[in-house]
Amino acid sequence: MHSIRRTITLVLVSSLILVIFSAAIHGYRAALSMSSRFMDQELTTLLYSVSISHGQQAEGLGSSELVYQIWRNGELITDSPNQPDQPLTLGDDGFSEQNFAGKRWRVYKQTLVDNTIVIVAQPLQSRVGLTDSLTVSVIMPFLYAVPILALIVFVSVSLGLKPLKLLSQKLSHRKGKDLSPVSLPHVPEEMQPVMDTLNTMFSRLNEAFEREQQFASNAAHELRTPLSVMKINLHNLAKERQEDEGKLKAIQQDTDRMIHVVNQILLLSRTSPEMFHLQLSKVDAFLVAQNVITDIYSKIESKQQDISLEGDSALLMSTEFTLYTMLQNLIANASAYSPEGAAIQVSVQAQDGQVLLMVEDSGPGIAPQERPQVLKRFYRDQKDEKYKSTGSGLGLAIVGQIVTLHHGTITLDESSLGGLCVTIRLPFEVIES
Repeated sequence: MHSIRRTITLVLVSSLILVIFSAAIHGYRAALSMSSRFMDQELTTLLYSVSISHGQQAEGLGSSELVYQIWRNGELITDSPNQPDQPLTLGDDGFSEQNFAGKRWRVYKQTLVDNTIVIVAQPLQSRVGLTDSLTVSVIMPFLYAVPILALIVFVSVSLGLKPLKLLSQKLSHRKGKDLSPVSLPHVPEEMQPVMDTLNTMFSRLNEAFEREQQFASNAAHELRTPLSVMKINLHNLAKERQEDEGKLKAIQQDTDRMIHVVNQILLLSRTSPEMFHLQLSKVDAFLVAQNVITDIYSKIESKQQDISLEGDSALLMSTEFTLYTMLQNLIANASAYSPEGAAIQVSVQAQDGQVLLMVEDSGPGIAPQERPQVLKRFYRDQKDEKYKSTGSGLGLAIVGQIVTLHHGTITLDESSLGGLCVTIRLPFEVIES
């Protein structure tokens, strides 16, 4: 993962090393040029001293680093010990570089007024060695200081990015439903626009969620009363007008379907993550399944269908309302979309850290290509015209939303009974995101 602190630290330390390295090269060249001038001056001084002595005291002037020769009329008058018998240079007066005695030398030659030739020389290696020593002595403190400077840069960058890190920690530890404004102590001037924008976004999101939830709740609540009254009026009207019983029955079916849609919308609004995580507790899924079957058994019995419940107690972190809603939709769908005399089987069991819920039926099932679509809102299976008017297209969408709240999985497959098998796996613990 890309790190701002690491990037800034690497850039600054790399730039620092590059600058020190460039300065070292420049310093080395400057030191080499300066030492060369100093050494040339030393050679000039040596030649002057040798010229004054004219060989009388010249022997005391030679060393392993500085050598000389004095020639007059082609004859060697005096020289440093262990020097060749030939002139150190045959070139013109002035500075030059020559090879002898297995070394490279800096040579200075001067012809005096009495045709006396004085030649002095110094090994180039001593010049380079002196330059290296000077450069190393100057650069080494900087090299030793690089780790210290890198640490100072790292600490400085960390302190400068501390508010950003604190903001990141606050956001990462924030609950998914928490849309309150973010506050930090001592917000830097550069971060204030980010904080303002972030808090404005949280405020707008919170208002949008509240409006959506309020709208769904209000709409469903306000529609339920007039629809119930309409249903009663249609029932009374059907008694009075026997001849129009068929038309009134169709209107009653449409009214029932509209009431079902409103109830599903209300359930959908109540299964929001905010409400779900606030009400988490230990719930026995097997007991909830029993209650669902008990409550809708009259409808199942009216179609002469057979329903069975298998399994045992299975506790998980959830809410009784969401589990009841999920199982009620699954079992009601299995009954509604199965013919008379069909079999429905419900299984609840704890398995490998999860609660396994299965609802199977012997109905027509759902075609494999249709299964990924039926979990979407307002989508209904297009295969069977017989059941088009009975569903709202929200039942399995609500089931899918509840499964998502639990961070579980849902699969639709063919049942051993011949119809549809809905398998849901819910973890024992729900980690709030």
